[in-house]
Amino acid sequence: MPLPKHLGLTLLALAACGAAQAQSTVTLYGLVDLNLTRTTAGSKAGGASQIDMNDGTVNGLNGSRWGIRVAEDLGSGLKAGVVLEGGLLADTGAAGQGGRSFGRQAFLSLNSASAGELRLGRQYVLSDSVMGTSNPFGNALTLNPGTGVTNMGKALPMWLNVPRADNVIQYQTPSFGGAQLAVQVAPEESGTMDRFHGVKLSYAGGPVVVAASYEWNKSRTTGDSTNKSLTMGANYNFGAFKLLAGVQRNRDLALGSGNGAAAGVSNLTVTTATTFTAARTDDYTVGVEVPVGNFLLGTNYTAVKYQSATGTSATLGKVAVGARYGLSKSTFLYTSASQATGDLKDYISQNRVLQAGLRTAF
Repeated sequence: MPLPKHLGLTLLALAACGAAQAQSTVTLYGLVDLNLTRTTAGSKAGGASQIDMNDGTVNGLNGSRWGIRVAEDLGSGLKAGVVLEGGLLADTGAAGQGGRSFGRQAFLSLNSASAGELRLGRQYVLSDSVMGTSNPFGNALTLNPGTGVTNMGKALPMWLNVPRADNVIQYQTPSFGGAQLAVQVAPEESGTMDRFHGVKLSYAGGPVVVAASYEWNKSRTTGDSTNKSLTMGANYNFGAFKLLAGVQRNRDLALGSGNGAAAGVSNLTVTTATTFTAARTDDYTVGVEVPVGNFLLGTNYTAVKYQSATGTSATLGKVAVGARYGLSKSTFLYTSASQATGDLKDYISQNRVLQAGLRTAF
């Protein structure tokens, strides 16, 4: 018996939808990371030692998050993708990144194995991944060179590392024998954000990983180039251990960019026995990472020299050790400790830091 015409059309439409859905995948994922941290202030910074429970965004392996990842095969080697990732502060349940719905990442992409990948939206700046090659655990625990300090009550960056930028257009080439080039640009937005630019060159082959990025803002008010940041990182895996190192050079530092690697920097005033405004910094880090069974051990030393436009300077260093123990492929116990050195060590709230935490992903 033939089907009614309208019913046949409906079934054909449903079949077409089913075929389209079969070519797409939607993944829901999440991660929760919490730690207890004991912080001891420098002798001239004021304040007693304190113990806090923190989300992984502070001295953790990873910031807590949840997200949706969509991938669609368009045929002929072309794929479309979407990533919507929201941060959360697991210690309080509040939304991260200032309460944004998808503050960690929110971008649309087109990817071709032969032509490379185009991304549009909020995403990581290129220097974040470069910095991750330079230190044990990859920008985590108290070993993270990008963890800022509180200098006489004001936030002060060490390495320049605001991880994400808004309105980014990114293109990354395919891998050519392990080498890749990536570029980013973010336009001005209604006069509230500086234009942001970035370029990255990287190579990964065998035991060697090397990467370098250069990023800068174009001021929306003066047209000058500011927050010019060169970041280089490398590591070599000997099997029994891995050596890691990196440098960063920042010039023409300025507040109020609104976007890019310097967007979250709210203070450049450096206070010791004297006070000055930092216009440039020179930073480096060197470390080693050692796998031992289910443990991963690491240690490094990070230093920064702040300098004013007139040459006044002050130094800050941090020696740190850490350990991660794998309970499974997605669940880890971790601990780390750091001790400040240099001119600013007695003037910061994080003179000594000791922490331990738990992280799981799903």
